Amino acid sequence: MRDFSSMWSVDFLVDPLESRHRYHHSNGITNGSKTASFLVTACIPLKDFFGDIHQTSYQEVQQAGGRAAQVAIADFCARYFVRQECKELKEIDNNFRSVSLETLDQALLYSKRRQRYQNGSKVCPPYVVERSDFYCQDDNLNLILRINCCTNHGTPNLQDVKDTCTIPCQQLLFKIFSRDSLIPELLHHIACIVLQQRIRQQLMTMEAVAFLGNGSILPRKSGKSHAPMASPPAVPFQAPKDSRMSQSISIDMGPLAKYLAKSTTPSLQVNNHNRVTLSGLVVPGGITLICGGGYHGKSTTLQAIAMGVYDKIPGDGREWCVSVSSAVTVRAEDGRYVNNCNISAFISNLPTPPGVTKAMDTKHFSSEDASGSTSQAANVVEAMEMGATAMLVDEDISAANFMARDGRMRALVMDESITPLLYRVNSLYQTHKISSVVVVGGVGDWLDVPHNVLLLDKYVAYDATKKAQSISYQFSYGHVQYAGRGVVHRLEWDRSGTPIPRRPVDSFAQQYGSDVSVSILDGGHVLSLHRDNDDSDSDAMQVIDDDEEGCADASRIQQFLSRKQLYASGVCVAWLLQRAPNNPHAGLQSLLQQLDDLLDNGGINQILQDLREERNGSKHSKAWIHTLETVGYLERPRIFEIGQVLTRLHGIKMEEIQVEDDGQEEAARLEEERKRKALAELWAKRKSKSIE
Repeated sequence: MRDFSSMWSVDFLVDPLESRHRYHHSNGITNGSKTASFLVTACIPLKDFFGDIHQTSYQEVQQAGGRAAQVAIADFCARYFVRQECKELKEIDNNFRSVSLETLDQALLYSKRRQRYQNGSKVCPPYVVERSDFYCQDDNLNLILRINCCTNHGTPNLQDVKDTCTIPCQQLLFKIFSRDSLIPELLHHIACIVLQQRIRQQLMTMEAVAFLGNGSILPRKSGKSHAPMASPPAVPFQAPKDSRMSQSISIDMGPLAKYLAKSTTPSLQVNNHNRVTLSGLVVPGGITLICGGGYHGKSTTLQAIAMGVYDKIPGDGREWCVSVSSAVTVRAEDGRYVNNCNISAFISNLPTPPGVTKAMDTKHFSSEDASGSTSQAANVVEAMEMGATAMLVDEDISAANFMARDGRMRALVMDESITPLLYRVNSLYQTHKISSVVVVGGVGDWLDVPHNVLLLDKYVAYDATKKAQSISYQFSYGHVQYAGRGVVHRLEWDRSGTPIPRRPVDSFAQQYGSDVSVSILDGGHVLSLHRDNDDSDSDAMQVIDDDEEGCADASRIQQFLSRKQLYASGVCVAWLLQRAPNNPHAGLQSLLQQLDDLLDNGGINQILQDLREERNGSKHSKAWIHTLETVGYLERPRIFEIGQVLTRLHGIKMEEIQVEDDGQEEAARLEEERKRKALAELWAKRKSKSIE
């Protein structure tokens, strides 16, 4: 076996958390020994990491894997490192008794006395996302770790560590990553991730929303666990027979196809022409309902679709459950902050409180305490604004009056301010090509609008589209007119309700022009951006009612994975606010796309480097130090979660960007006025009849 220990290039840095880390590791140390920790950066060319005997495999990965393969390599190495039992070398010389390596977040977990970490850390979350501590760049594998040193005499300084520990550190990395089974396991991991990426690309060409592979295990072991439930009792997912949603998709994997041969998933087949075929259920574009009784698997299925925007490791059970990357979960968030959001497509004619002379303009809706319906309307509109192509909605966490209104309620409450989502989903798809996947179990009116209906009965999926159409026809709801505006459940989209591009106003963004700190508050659910004037422990801070500016409640942003991803979103929001004043004509979607391009090209570490700050002679960026202190390392978020954090920041002011008027806007305004007048006349006639 080739010894590539010398091929690792290593360097050492001062550890900003050395004092708290020394306290932990000094417990139990006797005989006058001293402990100290430093940061170590390690790098090795990927071709050397694969070694001589696997150079052909390395070339295949480079040829067919692309960027997805590099993310997979870094993810695999991080997981492999955590799994290893021995990450320590002893008796380095007469002074250094031992050196050991650990991940950047381990000191934080020790300091918070999470002893469960020692037993549970080896079961990492199954999602494959880019990280700031293990990453590939310029065909090199880069690691940032913590090295713990135990000495016999005196606390070592940085130069002592560089002089003494460089070679031992190289040997330790060689020892960790030189197992015979590593490369075959790595190649299977890479192929699995690349295949998920290619399924996602094929879904986009098919104009579909998601794919659920046959044999997938959708339920988890428990509500707090990422591990799949054992089968039995879990029922493997199976696409309904004789359904147009049941399809097989074929993916060209090139030379990586052979590394999928060890997959145990029965729905996956590898042929002799480097193609992989998977059978399962394709959720087409349009309106898809997931129906069924309580506890039959509706929300679990939707959750699998929601998490399908992320790649997953082999063995997760949902690795062949893939969704388009622009699918966004939309729910009610009563109490959320909203500023200058056009929700008029769903909310209009709000009552004016006593003493208030000016009616509330829902084209420019703002609230520090939005209701369930107005918050969900804002969430839909903001998802449109950010470029979502699919919305995932579960009635269990939605506002009932925003989802639907039946005929009897329409007859009783004539002057209703809410146009339910039920009436708009078809026009959202027809006008904006935004699909919807909706879990329903209690409101039959939804059967009037879908293109596809998936019925779950005792965790088994059936195609109930034809039956739903028959039921809808029997009840004739699809023929009822809605105040002269069209068929009640299929209203045309009002152009005036289309969100206008917005951006943060400069006066707010400039508050975070430099020296921005990000904190996680309120038990890990609230993100705070503030100027760094206080060195107090962020864990001890709590959100208070009269001082919420710069805070965003992320507890109900459904597709966040971890505190590390939440914190990374805060760092990205700080970057956006610093860039917005220099891009006066860039709307929210454009700013987010600029950020996404930077993340693609430079990685999450590039954002930390780009944040403006007063360095005061420090070698470390303040953002990087705060990351070490708070979460250890970052995990890359999607632009949608970043945008959701930005728009929830208390105190943020959003302004609309003027767009060139092509004449359609004025025509739409006149048409809207005509409809409102006709509606008012209709209500007046109905009210007069009821009085008579």
